[in-house]
Amino acid sequence: MSGWKENKFVTRMTAEGKEVCIPTGIIHGSQAGAQITIYGGQHGTEYCGIDAVQRLYRELDAADVRGTIVCGLATHEESLLTWTQFAPTTPEIATMMKELAQGSQYLINCHGGEFSEGMCPYVICRLLGRGDLDQAAVTMAEAFGLPYISFSQYHGEPPPDPSGTRPAWWLWPRKGMADELGIPEITPEVGQKGERDEQGIMFDGIVNVLRQLGFLPGPVRPPVQKPRIIGERFWITASEQGIFFPEVDVCQDVAEGQRLGLVRDYFGNVLQEVVSPADAKVMNLNVGLPVKKDGFLLWLAQFR
Repeated sequence: MSGWKENKFVTRMTAEGKEVCIPTGIIHGSQAGAQITIYGGQHGTEYCGIDAVQRLYRELDAADVRGTIVCGLATHEESLLTWTQFAPTTPEIATMMKELAQGSQYLINCHGGEFSEGMCPYVICRLLGRGDLDQAAVTMAEAFGLPYISFSQYHGEPPPDPSGTRPAWWLWPRKGMADELGIPEITPEVGQKGERDEQGIMFDGIVNVLRQLGFLPGPVRPPVQKPRIIGERFWITASEQGIFFPEVDVCQDVAEGQRLGLVRDYFGNVLQEVVSPADAKVMNLNVGLPVKKDGFLLWLAQFR
């Protein structure tokens, strides 16, 4: 058997009678083996993952593949085609994503910065509380080859808040597909400001994971350095609506008390001086001009 590629559209109908779809490419390898599902574009303006997953499907030769690789080539197609940032995952899309994951032993969900986001590359490693599955997820995260790893684990739903506000996503992660299906998952956060995968960081990371897991032949690239584990996070927001003028960039180390930027009104008056609460690294940054009151400016990380 030489292996083959299968193209299809997974579709669902919304309650309003609108058809939504995920264009899907499936690589059936020439040898029997495990199955992995890789999503690109759950947020349609995070182009790096879409670019890398589509390249993967185009360029891999099925004859070289062991097992099956399922590729969501534009997971939130409407968000992609309408250039909609931060588009929510509708129930129909979530159902289709789960369908694509049926029968898989591993998941990679490619994310990154949207048009208005700067992003320091890191990978989220989903823990399930089972030693074997957690070790598999850690192995995948390390093989991806980024310098920073963030661990995430579902601990149930948070206590009710009278305001209806849910705690920060890294404090109380939502239940995800890895939890529902009981399989290891990583989420690489690569790319920013509408960039494609020009440097190949996302593509090369996926390929290295596929080699590590035995889907592809070839040597596994060792990490350049031991990845650092993200610990404390500082999520910084705007105290007033205005225009944000950042004075730092992603991946930059900052000191406690250092000015990170200013929020001004239209006339240049300073509404907020944004100051670092600790020695940390800038991981994610709003590079868009406007900010709403309580809107995101940047988040910083310290490491364990």
